[in-house]
Amino acid sequence: MEDFTKIKNILGPLRVFENEPLYKYTYFKIGGSARLFFEAKNVEDLKLALETATEHKIPFVVLGGGANVLVSDQGFEGLVIRNRAEGVKLVGIKGTINKIGKGIKSALVWTASGTLMNQLGRFTMDQGLEGLEFLLSIPGTVGGGIKINSHFEVEKGEFLGNRLVSAALFDSKTGQVKNVDHEYFNFAYDHSKIQKTGEVVLEAVFRLDNSPDPGALWQKAMDNVKRRNEEQPVGVACSGCTFRNISVQCAKRLKTPNLTTSAGYIIESLGLKGTKIDGVQISTHHANFIINTGGAKASDVIQLIKLIKEKAKRTYNLDLKEEIFYVGNF
Repeated sequence: MEDFTKIKNILGPLRVFENEPLYKYTYFKIGGSARLFFEAKNVEDLKLALETATEHKIPFVVLGGGANVLVSDQGFEGLVIRNRAEGVKLVGIKGTINKIGKGIKSALVWTASGTLMNQLGRFTMDQGLEGLEFLLSIPGTVGGGIKINSHFEVEKGEFLGNRLVSAALFDSKTGQVKNVDHEYFNFAYDHSKIQKTGEVVLEAVFRLDNSPDPGALWQKAMDNVKRRNEEQPVGVACSGCTFRNISVQCAKRLKTPNLTTSAGYIIESLGLKGTKIDGVQISTHHANFIINTGGAKASDVIQLIKLIKEKAKRTYNLDLKEEIFYVGNF
């Protein structure tokens, strides 16, 4: 309790809230309270909160947009830092700019980690830059997107990590900030190194190409949004995809239609689409989405996830891996 008081004094007594309900800050609208809650409004805020928690050995977790997150019914007994450190700007241009502004080949874009991915996507398209247009309407923040290597069409290589040049990370083991390059992250499908190290993204720089047709860029982005809205549940309390897609090798072994790797197909083929447990349900629109139908608990979600995993293992000898991250004691 004494350390909690110190943290409040350092971060600001009027800015640190006790027993703040966390369901308000996640897409699932599920979860208990944070013992301490602080909203970082810029990169320096975020860095100070991380340094303070590390120095005083207080457990902490960083929440971005609240997508891909399930908070325990018991909440989190430590400091929850809501990352609202936002900002995007051009920091470098390659090419020769003539009098009418043409000649740019590529550009470097800096962004704070609490910036919404949707905001980053819009900014880059407004600048006539291509490479991150798939971020339009994707939930969550840049920091979380880097952590999970956000993507849209995997087969086309549309991964956030592909465009990352460098990032500043906070290392809670040393309490220090370090600057790393793209290679450091070991990016893969739904994976980056920081999922294991626990390092937190403070800011990042991306390299994007100049688009020969900015209008077509926006049209492509809007077509992607339309497609997602048709294929995925919209306007419901849901954390996004529950499971990662299966491997190509597993798709070949199971001889799925057109060798699809869709976890949604697997769950639907198990006859689980629409299955309910108390306040949660497997979406009838897309089986890889679990939705909160009202008054759901984290324990309800866990039961449904367990049911899906057990049936996939028993029926197909598949070990489905969750895409969501757990916050709190499970």
